[in-house]
Amino acid sequence: MKRSLLIAALAATTLATTSCSSGPKQLSRTWDTYVNQKYSGDSWIHGALLQDIIPAYPIIGFVAAIGDTLILNPIQFWTKDAWDRNGTAYEYTQATGAERVENDWKPSWMDG
Repeated sequence: MKRSLLIAALAATTLATTSCSSGPKQLSRTWDTYVNQKYSGDSWIHGALLQDIIPAYPIIGFVAAIGDTLILNPIQFWTKDAWDRNGTAYEYTQATGAERVENDWKPSWMDG
């Protein structure tokens, strides 16, 4: 009896956390916006140093993605998105001070 309950609880937990891993990713997108804003201010410190040499930003981004997948996305999905059948989108903001580059470049394999 205990084993059956344990298996049922484990299955329910697995289904609840994996059925909505592609939600709005609020924590990850907020972190991405922060990094983008900082990078546009000083590309040497926030780009080369904290992203490449000392991988602080990628590690924090990984932790944010885990938090989204296991906690925030399931809550958002099961409390709102599953019932009204509309997803929740993240509103992106343009970094201030950044040079905006219009780029129509695409890989050569997409030419046709």
